[in-house]
Amino acid sequence: MIKVRRKKTGGISFMTAMLCICFVVIAILCITRFSNIIKQKARLQAENMSLKSQSAALSDQLRQIRAQEEVGRDNTYVESIARAQLDMVYPNEIIFRVTTDKNK
Repeated sequence: MIKVRRKKTGGISFMTAMLCICFVVIAILCITRFSNIIKQKARLQAENMSLKSQSAALSDQLRQIRAQEEVGRDNTYVESIARAQLDMVYPNEIIFRVTTDKNK
């Protein structure tokens, strides 16, 4: 039996071609996944900054509300509002109102 040797034509083998194709496909998948991760990171960072600014605004608003509550607990403040806006007086208290007549 005579073995026939085939001449190599200098081309790449099937296995080498398949390995190269697999490498290219895996590289493309990794690059697209990496770009998606970068986009998601940028979106989350922007959302984080937005939430931080909202948190700061809400903290400031809470501070203002607590300050108003403290003022509202002060009896002199409540009394001044009751006298000025609601025209309330203590029992047996007399109020004199002076008005100017513009016709004279």
